[in-house]
Amino acid sequence: MLENAKQLIEQYAMGKSVAAAVSGGEDSMALLHVLLPYAQQKKLSLCVVHVDHCLRKNSADDCAFVQDFCDKNGVAFRGVRINVPALCARSGRGAECEAHFARRDVFAALQRSGACDLVATAHHARDNAETVLLHLFRGCGLAGLSGMRVLSDDGLFRPFLTTPKEEITAYVSAHSIPFVTDATNADTVYDRNYIRHIVLPAVRSRFPAAEQAICRTAAIAAEAQAQTEATLCDHAIGEKDGAVLLREDFVTAPYIFAALKRLGQKADVYQTAVASVQRLAAGKPCARADIGNGIVAAREYGAIAFYRPAATQNAQAPFEVPRGDALRIHVGRGATVAVQSRPPAYPAPKGVLYIDADKVPVGSVWRTRREGDVFAPFGSGRKKLKEYLIDKKVPRRLRDGIALLCCGNEVLAAAGLEISRAVQTDEDSRCVLCIRVLKEESEPCDA
Repeated sequence: MLENAKQLIEQYAMGKSVAAAVSGGEDSMALLHVLLPYAQQKKLSLCVVHVDHCLRKNSADDCAFVQDFCDKNGVAFRGVRINVPALCARSGRGAECEAHFARRDVFAALQRSGACDLVATAHHARDNAETVLLHLFRGCGLAGLSGMRVLSDDGLFRPFLTTPKEEITAYVSAHSIPFVTDATNADTVYDRNYIRHIVLPAVRSRFPAAEQAICRTAAIAAEAQAQTEATLCDHAIGEKDGAVLLREDFVTAPYIFAALKRLGQKADVYQTAVASVQRLAAGKPCARADIGNGIVAAREYGAIAFYRPAATQNAQAPFEVPRGDALRIHVGRGATVAVQSRPPAYPAPKGVLYIDADKVPVGSVWRTRREGDVFAPFGSGRKKLKEYLIDKKVPRRLRDGIALLCCGNEVLAAAGLEISRAVQTDEDSRCVLCIRVLKEESEPCDA
């Protein structure tokens, strides 16, 4: 039994360190039982990770059960407790979705720490069919119809994916493998459980081979998705200032999926999100839409920008004239500028500003923009800062991250952009400061 699974383990996991994701249920305990002999024969390194989602009062009992089994069989155990209800309250997402993302975060952290090469999960053929239907009913593209993969790019390994659920159940019975039953698995308020207990049984009663057919279709969709990605125009998608940019003349579902994948979006994007992005392309400049999973899409000067908004901060720092070494000034949303005394070079290098420090009023500060800010840029008239940034075509998502030198609501310099005529240098300037934006925290201040 489970010959397909054993072949996949021998194909992908030999010599690797594997963390088995074990909930304590029938499928995951079968997975652990199959992996154990390989670990005992030192063909792979094995540990177990159990994630307690805190969705049931007795969920800690499942953790204790898995840990006890591991202790008896000499397997390293890691238990992680995540308060999913609290996460749901903050994000507004459902428990099923939030638990999924929480597990993914745990698995990714394990791999980043070097604790494992692969994270093995017990997803089987029926799970794959359920996933395809779930994506289909929500509206998806080829990526959603592709279902799961035996080995994902992010190191998730599913050795049971080609194995029928019935074969796993028979294996557990034949080897008297202990397991626990999660009562929430029968609760059809969750979408996956509704498909598992209501939809698929009804379909199988009419089409007995439905699960196998769905999985075959998923494999075909995966091939089509790969071919589609290979034909996409490289120049349609780019990256700039922490965002992925998609040209407006390429706003179709395959390109939207590809752009989000470039941003690191793992899950498939549903049709509602695609429709939102396409409405943006036909809407007003600078319009934005939340398309889920912490991602915002915005229309920006001929492109749709996809990005994850940073937390808003309102920090400020006093203006200082450096004495010797350059100053590193941190302002607001991660904005960092380097300020140093230096004779001006003309023309100024790109991104570098020069100001006359003696013309900066006492009490001036570095900060991010505020309502009512005004700016009189060198060579231009006085205007609202908002109007200036629009004229300069600075994307809305970047405006709150610009480091500004201000006196009250008067902007004296916008780092990386321009200075006010009030602080411009001239032939009588004795204390000239060079200002430039540091793109990375580790970047040297001295240019």
